[in-house]
Parts: sequence; C-alpha cells; structure tokens
Amino acid sequence: MNMEILRYIGIVVNPRKEQVADSLNRLAAWAEQSAQKIRFFLCTYDSPYIKKSYNNLPQVSEEELLKQSEMIITLGGDGTILRLVHAINTLQIPILGVNLGGLGFLAETSPEMIIEHLEAYLSGLVRVEDRTLLKCEVVGESRVFYAFNDIVFDKAGFSRVIEINTRVNDKLLNSYIADALIVSTPTGSTGYSLSAGGPIVIPQTQVFVINPICPHSLTNRPVVVPDTSKIRIQVQTEYKEINIFRDGEMLHSYSSGTSFVVSKAPFFARLVRMKSHSFYDTLRNKLHWGEDFRDKKRWSYNDLNKNNLPD
Repeated sequence: MNMEILRYIGIVVNPRKEQVADSLNRLAAWAEQSAQKIRFFLCTYDSPYIKKSYNNLPQVSEEELLKQSEMIITLGGDGTILRLVHAINTLQIPILGVNLGGLGFLAETSPEMIIEHLEAYLSGLVRVEDRTLLKCEVVGESRVFYAFNDIVFDKAGFSRVIEINTRVNDKLLNSYIADALIVSTPTGSTGYSLSAGGPIVIPQTQVFVINPICPHSLTNRPVVVPDTSKIRIQVQTEYKEINIFRDGEMLHSYSSGTSFVVSKAPFFARLVRMKSHSFYDTLRNKLHWGEDFRDKKRWSYNDLNKNNLPD
C-alpha cells in the first residue's frame, strides 16, 4: 500500500507585521483543504497580529521548529530571513521567504503567491540555492561567528577615522583610513555594501567584496577577492574600542588593535527559488531598471517586459 509521508513545514514570522495574520490564515485554510499530508509548525511569538488570525496552527519553540522542519517559510522581510539563518546555523534548512516588507532581495515570494510557491516546493518544481556565509574568528579568542550578508568593522561612534590594516592571504592589501570597512558576501552585495558604492555581485559568484566606508583617499575603491581567501583585519583607533556588526546587528565591542580573520563558512544558507525566476528579474523589478519614470509608455521597456527580444 502506498503511504504518503507526512511532511513538516515550519513558519517563522516578524511579529510586528500586521500582514502576517492574512498569510497564516491562507496557509491554514490551504492545509485543511489540501490532499497533501502537511503539518505546519508556527514558531512561538507573543504577537497581537498572530492572535488576530483564526488559524489553529500548533506553536512550538524555535529549537523544536528547527528540529522538526524540512523547510521553513518566513513571513516578514529580509531581516526575518537573516535572523533565521543565524538560528539555523549549520542545519542548512531551506527557507522560502514571503515578503511583507519593503525592497526584499532575499524574500521574493509575495503573499498572493505563497500557496503556488509552496506547492511548487512540495512537488520538487523549485531550485534550492546554496548561498555563501562569512566566518569571522577573533584572533586570540575561541569565539567564532557567521554572517549571511556582511561583517562591518566600525569606529564605535567616535568622530574620527580609524586605521584598518587589511591583508588577503597574508599579503597586505591596504591600511585603510576610513569610517569603517565592510566585508560582504555576494548575497550581501545588494545590502549595506551597495549603499556604500560597492558592486552588485551575482549570488553564485565565488567572491567576497572588501569595501571601505568613507575612505580618506579618493583612490580607494571596493576590491573583489576569491571566496577562498583568508582576510586578516586589524583595527587601530585613538578611541578605546571598535564595534563589530553582523548583518546589521551589533555583536560586540573590541579594544583597539584586536585582529580578526574572515573566511568562507564551511556550510551554506539555502534559499528556495522558483525555476522560472532569475536574479536578473529581481534586479530589474526591485531596482526598476529599464523604466523611464518620465514616460511609462517607452516602447523598448514595453517590449522588454513582453520578452519580445530578437534572437
């Protein structure tokens, strides 16, 4: 007898997003009507918007959700995915991001498409992308932390610039005089690094971006290095300490002169993507490339949208 296997899908939400209630209701209604054997687990949150939803999805701790889920749906924005990646750590559970926020380079699925994309995943009609993470070691300490987008070495609110001695594979790259230094993954190239003048890097490219913020030299530019590199960074400042940020979150303050080694993590973050959608589609849609805001009827843009391109 053919027994269909029960599949466990986790749900993680941004508890401050009012729109999560509609998406939870949509998922709960689909689960009741679907012929597929699915059990959802909702990560426990004290959120008035979850309480407003009429779903009866079982709520479990984050630890239990990570233990049970074969895939996790996030309802929020890119920040929700970043926090989940930190929690998943080495488990490499695939993530389907539903964008309830703003720009959203990581969370590509709209609330209206959540069921269609979930069914595509369950039917194996998606691709799961492995995204590179950064590993940062503090020299002389046992502490290690990981980042999905970027690691930032910052001057801790001090008004003066800091000196950031940067070596790649033990070869001196530069001693930057700057406000801060970003080391970014390809995924993170559309985040803070992009705002600081860095390049957009296709996610599957095996590189890191080293990008100084407000360098005290007109010749300093972002540098792209292979992701097999070991980047050694030592920060000197007149102030007593520097701050280290991971994916926009302040991790710790360290004394001037502390050294760090940044390299590729031995595991990946895994994102669920539709086979019909490419990163180039995301760039055009999110950044409005090809649009002329003075004239929405421009013939070339209309043809591009219709994929009416010459062979």
